[in-house]
Amino acid sequence: MKEREVFLDKLRVAATCAVVLLHTVTGVMDTTDMSLYPAEKKVFLVILDLVCWSVPVFLLISGYLFLDPERKISSGQILTKYCRRVAAALFLFGVPYACLEQLAVQRRFRWGMVGEAFRMVLRGESWSHMWYLYLILFLYLATPFLRWALARVPRMAVYMLLAVLVTGSGILPFVYRLFGLKEAVRLPDEGIYLFYYLCGWHFAIRKAEDRGEADKKTMAGKILPPAALILTLGMACSRIFGYTLQMAYNYPFTTVLSLVLFGWGASRREAGKRADLWGKAAALSFAVYLIHPVFLNMAYKFFHVTPLSYPLGLSLPLFFGGAMLLSWTGAWLLRKLPPLTRYVL
Repeated sequence: MKEREVFLDKLRVAATCAVVLLHTVTGVMDTTDMSLYPAEKKVFLVILDLVCWSVPVFLLISGYLFLDPERKISSGQILTKYCRRVAAALFLFGVPYACLEQLAVQRRFRWGMVGEAFRMVLRGESWSHMWYLYLILFLYLATPFLRWALARVPRMAVYMLLAVLVTGSGILPFVYRLFGLKEAVRLPDEGIYLFYYLCGWHFAIRKAEDRGEADKKTMAGKILPPAALILTLGMACSRIFGYTLQMAYNYPFTTVLSLVLFGWGASRREAGKRADLWGKAAALSFAVYLIHPVFLNMAYKFFHVTPLSYPLGLSLPLFFGGAMLLSWTGAWLLRKLPPLTRYVL
């Protein structure tokens, strides 16, 4: 058994909390004319810039684990264990969510909603946060081929592919939007997800090569935290002074921040204190991701109460804190059900 890398547990927990805050904000912004709330919009944009690293970090963790050449994992294991779990979660949670979405619109229940909910899940039309499960399922299915290719392709070729992906899916779209240029050459925005996944492979092979080189770890531990701080402060200040350009997870500054945060975590691989506690908390993270929108959507869509209904300085912490408390408690209860723990969570 390989020694558990606690930094991954810490990153999972931190990224899960960041996702809850992300959806606390986007749940409001996606359904509200924010031009009526200019000050609140600035606050929301700052928060988004500070938490959008969460999904890239999840992908980096997956690439770090599944593309690690030192980890022995068969195609059968990927298909029958990991893909099965994701597919089960998609239907076990996605179908009820699709039913709730229909209830919110139609204000009444019909048995036909259940069949329509299945079809909605197949079409990718359940609650918006479920998109990540479709993405990770695709990456898992591609993993056997990626592992085969990475073992045979020269490393420089992989780095060239990474450069093409981040340029075509991140940097060029940013430049086009920033300067209002006509899009000439670019890749689909979704290419950035493969970039993050393959970057996880990079950190995995660096782990093997840097093993025992304490000087490199110490240097990374000293440089990366202030780099992350400077980057986040710069992003926040730009929003305060009126910068409004929005991108998804291919925003170049989000990309850099995600890599810096993961690199910082990887430089601190020692177990440290409370390793068991971090492991138990990380085990709840997938369940928290799956259920946290229940509480936010109940407030936003069914009771029509949002953080904008009250002074933001008070309401936003309360909505976020309430969603966190209910989600982690709900995840803990779900993990008490052996079939869910064994086959889904």
